[in-house]
Amino acid sequence: MLVDNGLRVLWLARTGWMQSGIPQCLAETVAQHTFIASLIALDLFPKIRASGRVFNESKVLKMILVHDLAEGVSGDLPKWTKELVKREELEEEAMARMNLPEEISEILREYLTMGSYEAKLARLADLMATWRMAIYYKQLGYEVDEILRSSQKESLELAKRLGIILDED
Repeated sequence: MLVDNGLRVLWLARTGWMQSGIPQCLAETVAQHTFIASLIALDLFPKIRASGRVFNESKVLKMILVHDLAEGVSGDLPKWTKELVKREELEEEAMARMNLPEEISEILREYLTMGSYEAKLARLADLMATWRMAIYYKQLGYEVDEILRSSQKESLELAKRLGIILDED
């Protein structure tokens, strides 16, 4: 069941924050990240609709909700590890072990391949959630400059490609 997979990420701290010196008790969990990314998408939807773009909001939210479920099986891998392993194979194996409904597996595959506007919009919300948490941790005095810079840069670049104008702060 999806809820069982969701429970696995409920308390799973995101590795990048701990590697940046955030104590585990303060580190954002995968589930918290998903929640913030969902809220960011909801904030973006009116702006995108106002531009005349037609897209499937429900699909975007589903993608965000399930995009990190595989981490309940694999753990939250550090960024450098993701660059060394065959991430697609790892995520396919995790999806198989989770025994997901076919609709959810298809949504995940679409997200992983960035095969639609909805997938790219879900990715934007994902990046912006990391950017927002980096701002929060920076305000608390933690050294998260690299994550802050990279998530801001990736967010702004993807938003530009999607025709979305973001505030830079």
